[in-house]
Parts: sequence; C-alpha cells; structure tokens
Amino acid sequence: MERERKTRFSGGKLGYLWAYITPVVWIALIVALFWGLQRTPPIHVRTEIFIATGILPYLVFRQTVTALSRTLTASRYLRYLRPVSNNDIMLATMMLEAFNMLTSMALIFGGVTLIFGSLPPESLPGVVFSLALAWGMGCGVGRFVAAAGLLSDTFARAVPLLLRPLFWLSGIFYTATDLSQEVQDLLWYSPFLHITELVRQSYFLGYSSPIASVWYPIAVAAAFFLASVPLEVFATRRRIMRGRL
Repeated sequence: MERERKTRFSGGKLGYLWAYITPVVWIALIVALFWGLQRTPPIHVRTEIFIATGILPYLVFRQTVTALSRTLTASRYLRYLRPVSNNDIMLATMMLEAFNMLTSMALIFGGVTLIFGSLPPESLPGVVFSLALAWGMGCGVGRFVAAAGLLSDTFARAVPLLLRPLFWLSGIFYTATDLSQEVQDLLWYSPFLHITELVRQSYFLGYSSPIASVWYPIAVAAAFFLASVPLEVFATRRRIMRGRL
C-alpha cells in the first residue's frame, strides 16, 4: 500500500494530493455548469451537495477499477519476491482505494456542509455503506479487468472507454423519480444508478428512491469477483507456460 501510494502520482509537486483534487474539480465543473444553465436539482437541496452525492460514487467506482487495471503491470516485478502474489498486489490496491474513499467523502461532504451550509447526512452509516457498495463494485469489476489484462493488453487499455457511458447511467444529473416508468425499468439494470440512489436516500431526509436495491449491486460485484478468480489462475498459468512470468 505504501509503495502504491508513493508511486502512483510520483514526479509532480502535488503528488498524492491529486487523488483528492480530481473529484473536487469534477464536482466544481458540473456545479458551474448547473449554475451557467440555471438548472436546479430535481429535489429540494443545494446544487453542490446534489452533484457531490451523484459524482462521488461514480468516481469511487471508476478510480478503483482504473487502479486495479494497471496495478499488476505497475507492480509486476514484485511478483518475483516470494511469497508476493497477484492477490497481495490487488488487495493492497483495494485497501488503498478504500482509504481514499473515506478521505474523499470526509473532505467533500464536510467541505460542502461548512462552505455552503448544506445539512449533514440524515444517515451517515447509510452513506458510508452506499459508497462502500461503489467501492465493492469497483473491486469486483477491477479484479476481473486486471485478470483479463494478463491475457490481453488491448482489453485493459479499452476499459476507460467502456467506463465513459456509465457516467450518464449513474444518476449524477437526475433521480429515478424524474424518469418515466419505462426508463426506470430499463435503467434498473444499471447497478450504478442503484448505488447513487442509495447514497441520496441516506443523505437527504425525506427522499425515497423507487428503485434502489442493496442486493443487486452486491450480486453484480460478487459475480465479477468470482469470475475473476479462475480467469486470473488461467492467465497466470498461461504466462508461466510462455515464460512471461
């Protein structure tokens, strides 16, 4: 974890602070866009906290997947140090992202509350649990991507492109109650909308989501995680047989 923390943003003056600057900049840009277009949130809350509760779960998921997709390549020489394994490397990255999630949550939600006078979360444990679901989704999908990346570098490089459409399916700019029943039925299959709705349901007093489910994101995350285990074993054995590991 310490090695990952020191090397991920090495070389820049701000160093690891970029891990926390990035979500703040994303939120600020979207809030500025809302202000410029004179848009208001679909529920009666401040724009800043509405955007923060939407974009932070997405960024937690995206950053976890991105970090895991490159960690085996970045730390490939550690595998020559027995008994360091792929699982050790990926677990260290997962735990570091969990720490980043908690720190970002405290900085962003605390900052918005203090600076803009927004109300604190109605249920802080519910918010933490919902963000943990986003992290868990990132761990499951990221581990699958990392294992698949051992077989195909092209697939690993294509992952950021595959993640971009999810930005529009995560409920950052809208809530499920704004959608028609037909669209709700379609987007129900997006686990990211479930997570965003769970965050907002826990954060905003009186908001109740019509579609939020805890078990669906857990099932999707578990499916990717379980699928990654035999894939990683197969990829590792294949690389050993070809003399690449």
